[in-house]
Amino acid sequence: MILLDTDIFIDHLRNVKSALDFFESLQQRDDVFFSAITEAELIAGSENNDPEKKEVLLHFLFCWNKIEVTNPIAVLAGDLKRKYNFLLPDAIIAATALHNNMEILTRNLKDFKKIKGLIVKAPY
Repeated sequence: MILLDTDIFIDHLRNVKSALDFFESLQQRDDVFFSAITEAELIAGSENNDPEKKEVLLHFLFCWNKIEVTNPIAVLAGDLKRKYNFLLPDAIIAATALHNNMEILTRNLKDFKKIKGLIVKAPY
């Protein structure tokens, strides 16, 4: 099972060729997830002031499996933020992966690789 970091979705939304190809390769998989915090980060983008663009984003996210932020994930995220001095959204994403025994696919290898026990890979 894999958890996609927010930056991978951002690349796709910006039409980065490698991200477009990567998401195309995931179309038939059912083990691809994202955190609810990723949805919040993406919706916070100013482009979503346009209702049509926001609808496109939500439709795209609907193609993948969302993991809600549960209390165990929140507690673990707080520990990770404090221990590794992470931004809270990144700590929540890392905690989601750890709690669910998933690997994270991200371009932010430097920060996530600091966390012991977390499997982190670049998707492209």
